Amino acid sequence: MVATKEYIDEEPSYKWIPAEDLPNPVPVVITMKEKGGYSNDQYGHAYRSENREDYPDLTDAEYANFRAIRTTGIGENAIYRSASPVNPKINRNHEADAAAREAGVKTFVNLADSKKKMKKYEGFNESYYSTQAIVNLDMSLDFKSPAFGRKLAKGFEFIAEHEAPFLVHCTEGKDRCGFVSAVIEAFMGASADEIVSDYMITYHNYYGVEPDTEMYHKIADRNIRKTLAAAFGLETLDGQDLSAAAENYLKSIGLSDGTLAAVREKLSRDYE
Repeated sequence: MVATKEYIDEEPSYKWIPAEDLPNPVPVVITMKEKGGYSNDQYGHAYRSENREDYPDLTDAEYANFRAIRTTGIGENAIYRSASPVNPKINRNHEADAAAREAGVKTFVNLADSKKKMKKYEGFNESYYSTQAIVNLDMSLDFKSPAFGRKLAKGFEFIAEHEAPFLVHCTEGKDRCGFVSAVIEAFMGASADEIVSDYMITYHNYYGVEPDTEMYHKIADRNIRKTLAAAFGLETLDGQDLSAAAENYLKSIGLSDGTLAAVREKLSRDYE
């Protein structure tokens, strides 16, 4: 064994402990069999641009990966998802902030940032986002870590205690947001097909991946189907009671029946 993984509360929520007979740090060299092979395998030959003009067929909201979650069990305009409305890293924050304002979002669940980091973004104080309720979860991408579970529980508790409409986001609205949105959708009664369909809209918005293509199914199977099934302790999402599986998962990370009932009640209502 080269090293053991130890979970910690600080980001990225874990550290590697080298075996006693190895140097610390351990030198590692990674090479690819084929140059560019990983990126091509992930998204075909598509790429993501940070220039608005490169997406003439998308609305500003689509460019910002902003949309209402409309799967089974979720009320009209109850909860949205998007790229960050404040982090300028991928040049979609202004469009996301404007879409959130138009939708009347009252509560933001920020999966990516600490409060300190969030407030340092240029234009934060002038944003619509800054005037509403925000919980900062500062999550890593390690969905299996105890720290991730504790932070997700905090996000659900914040939803239970605050006003709708809600918006969940990370930086791109793709990985952390994709997983958390899928958990919410499953909890509220969505089927596996609905969850996959919503998840894959992101890959169309960013990379132009079209439904029912080989790349579409490859990304869906390897990403959200595999990740969500593992979190729920299932071999597959198909033919499962995903609402019960999601509820068991959420209880396992510390959420009470009362909190889950409050979240379900708020997300099941329609909002103008």
